Amino acid sequence: MQDNAINWEDIKQQATGYLSQYLQIDTTNPPGNETKGAQFLKGILDKEGIPSEIIESEPGRGNLIARLKGNATKPPLLLLNHIDVVPAEEEKWTYPPVSGKLVQGEIWGRGALDCKSLGIMETIILTLLKKTRQDFNRDVIMAATADEEKGGTLGAGWLYNNRPELREVEAVINEGGGVGICRGKNNFYFCQVAEKGVCWVRVTFKGTPGHASIPREDNCLLALGRSLDIIGKYRSKIQISPVTTIFIQGLSEDKELAPILEKVLKEPRRADDTLKNIPDKGLKQLLETKIRNTFVPTVVKGGEKTNVVPSECFCEVDCRMLPGESPEEIQKEIEKVLKDVPGCSIQTIQNSIPTESSTSHELFQIFENSLTRYDPKAKLIPFISSGATDSRFFRSKKTPAFGFVPLLVEEDLAHHQDLIHGHNERISQKNLIFGIKVLYDAVRQYCC
Repeated sequence: MQDNAINWEDIKQQATGYLSQYLQIDTTNPPGNETKGAQFLKGILDKEGIPSEIIESEPGRGNLIARLKGNATKPPLLLLNHIDVVPAEEEKWTYPPVSGKLVQGEIWGRGALDCKSLGIMETIILTLLKKTRQDFNRDVIMAATADEEKGGTLGAGWLYNNRPELREVEAVINEGGGVGICRGKNNFYFCQVAEKGVCWVRVTFKGTPGHASIPREDNCLLALGRSLDIIGKYRSKIQISPVTTIFIQGLSEDKELAPILEKVLKEPRRADDTLKNIPDKGLKQLLETKIRNTFVPTVVKGGEKTNVVPSECFCEVDCRMLPGESPEEIQKEIEKVLKDVPGCSIQTIQNSIPTESSTSHELFQIFENSLTRYDPKAKLIPFISSGATDSRFFRSKKTPAFGFVPLLVEEDLAHHQDLIHGHNERISQKNLIFGIKVLYDAVRQYCC
């Protein structure tokens, strides 16, 4: 089957139906229950005669591996996605987050962008590759994994350690990039070639308990509140990595952005003031996360009863670190930030190191070739992601991994960023089929 023999309208309707059904399977993590999602994907592959299996790292925590055989003259390519999704506040959604509802050309549900749509894209790509009956030089493996949203230790991390075939792949295509912005004559698409490391810390505060009718200066909640204010206002030192330099240089092709971005590179110490002149809010947010370590409080736990002053409380802080930094350095940094707050202790509860792949890899150029086939205005730019993905398990072992889920540049970047892990997450049918077309073309080029 050649491209001109593919009925893309039929594929769009098929993908829409599959994604709608997939979104109706609740794989919120915790607790995950990813086996149900893995069984759904396996059902699609079984109908197409593509071998696959489900492997549970723990009961209910299913991971799916499918493999489409080539002639094996070159090492395999891995298509990676995750089955689990983050929790959603249903009462704040227009349509229920597990509805999979199609409304005016958009499919709604938690995971529509992160990242059940990629799971459907990659599943359909496997079926299209099988129907071409070409003699591919590589096997194509797809892994749909558990637990990505809680660190991946029961998913991609577990599979990497327990399934030798995943250690043999030559490259990985995963989530984490593919969106972009329209600037003048160009549509700039972003390919994730690196990601910041994660260091989650718990800051614990101790005080003297007692009856709440008597105010106390050593109320641990007061220290917690002061710390939240300090962390919220803190800005780490500016650091511009090589990947961010390339990203900025690529965007500098836009005449309006060029003088602003060139000033960021020439005077990095003044980057905060300079970036205020960026006209695109989403791009401004994106750049701000790429020039420094960030510290964001996310969890607070205090007392149990209104009339009791607790003896202990804590907050958890999501710290993201740039390449070259370590979890130990991050803990020292936050200790320094809170040095004047009495009675607090800091503990790292989870971490992963920053990782990076080279833009000189063959896949990067193939991505741009495939993009321009379906969007002549496309220009691909590498970037470092502030969010962590399962790609780090492969990059840390020297396997190149790229975040690339191509979505049409048709909406405000800030709005797109707000939908991921936010309310009313959804993806358009146009974007779903665009992603399938571009990724199918890229995978076929790489495997021929």
